[in-house]
Amino acid sequence: MRTAVSIVREVAPGAAPALVTALSRASELKAAGLTTPLRLAHFLAQIAVETQNFSQLRESGRYTAKRIVEVFGVGKHSAAIPQAEAAKLAGNEYALFERVYGVGNAKKAKTLGNVYPGDGYKFRGGGAMHTTGRRAYAAIGLEANPDLIVTAEHCLRAALAYWAENGCNHLADINDARSLTKRINGGYNAYDRRVSWFNRLWELLRADEDAPESWAAAQASPHTRLLQERLVQLGYDIKIDGRYGPKTTAAIVAFQKANGVKADGIAGDVTLAAIEARINETAPAIGSPAVPEPPSAAKPAATGLSVVAVAEGGQKLVDQAGLLKEYSSLSDWVGYGAMFLTAIGVTIVAVGVIRTYVIPALWPATAPVPA
Repeated sequence: MRTAVSIVREVAPGAAPALVTALSRASELKAAGLTTPLRLAHFLAQIAVETQNFSQLRESGRYTAKRIVEVFGVGKHSAAIPQAEAAKLAGNEYALFERVYGVGNAKKAKTLGNVYPGDGYKFRGGGAMHTTGRRAYAAIGLEANPDLIVTAEHCLRAALAYWAENGCNHLADINDARSLTKRINGGYNAYDRRVSWFNRLWELLRADEDAPESWAAAQASPHTRLLQERLVQLGYDIKIDGRYGPKTTAAIVAFQKANGVKADGIAGDVTLAAIEARINETAPAIGSPAVPEPPSAAKPAATGLSVVAVAEGGQKLVDQAGLLKEYSSLSDWVGYGAMFLTAIGVTIVAVGVIRTYVIPALWPATAPVPA
């Protein structure tokens, strides 16, 4: 297998020298479990995005006013920086990070463990996975000397420890880039870029191994196997092997298009709920023969408040409430609004679940009495 350092030198000539040196310590990568092409490709793809193509080991605050509003503005970040304030912060890294991570954003500062003036700047993102906050730096022994996070000795170790301790190798083994992104990023920011980097790195790593496509090289996942069983039950012609390959993706896209769900080929929460709802709807009455409908005959998206629409609507309310909570420190009324939206959203989702699963389970439809 090609080494990590040779790959990074090829794909990123401008990579940070300290990171290149750190990646040359093969024993540390091996100790973190990065022993297969699939694991290494996923790991490098994640840090490529976190470090701006392997080049930045410290978060940069050299933003224009426009960029500050795009990243840290109202509705984008808990800092909620307005245009007028952004103009004053532009080009001032210290002031920006204090406003975003420090005392200028009390709620975020508390989450990060930043308690003193200057902490926002001092403990800004650093290292291969941009470790952020006094609490996180203390966990890796750099609270007293945070600037060491960019050195060859320390820039990679926090990332390797986090990767190994948080089940990332398993997610790489089953080729689950989406769950990996959630585990590393806390959300799905720049997910498409992470996948793009993975595809590029995988092609380089698998060349020497004569390995198949990444999905075929992955271990079987019980979750994917269950998904495939559900799709087959709905009439889709795919192999049940526990690997999320192109045919499984195509089946998901076809199902999504036929059922009014965003057609992205990803089996997210809404898609999974829609699949279960369709299975429940197409289940034969007691004593009736099971005749699954083929994909071409799939029912069109329901109009009005379908189960899928209810689930999506409720989830959107909950998501918006989560965003609103970020600003609850501005006013008690904002906090009350977030609580209200959460309650309404959860109630709507619950109604969909009860309608789809609970009622049919407790009061199943009875078969018609033969004449």
